Amino acid sequence: MNNWQPPLLGGLLGTAIMTFSLLLPKWLGFGQVDVIRAVGTLLTRKVHHAFLPGLIFHFLSGILFAYVYYFILTLSHIPFNALTGLLMGTLHGVVVMLLVSIMIMEHHPIAYYHSRGPMTGFSQLLAHMLYGVIVGAVVQIMS
Repeated sequence: MNNWQPPLLGGLLGTAIMTFSLLLPKWLGFGQVDVIRAVGTLLTRKVHHAFLPGLIFHFLSGILFAYVYYFILTLSHIPFNALTGLLMGTLHGVVVMLLVSIMIMEHHPIAYYHSRGPMTGFSQLLAHMLYGVIVGAVVQIMS
């Protein structure tokens, strides 16, 4: 198996499950976290038709970060598995949680996204942890 395939497949699966975990609370009526559309509106500057650009950007980022995790761990001679994926996802999630709280919620071009509450950051952290576990598990299984 080529070395480029495990992070690609891990990134796709991890991002798919991460995206589902970010959308599920809103679908179930438990919160107003709308990360995909918020990212899309950063690109389009309009809420209308922002979901698809946000989803595409989210998936491309998920694939890219799977490779970032892979290269960091490979260069460090640390095995990439579910546990190290969890560690990477947690670190990544903390950074994203802070960025969401500071940059996006305070400076988003659409006023609707200025105050989302602590659940937005917390859901980002949990979603990134889940993403890391899945990417790490896929890379471990495929390697």
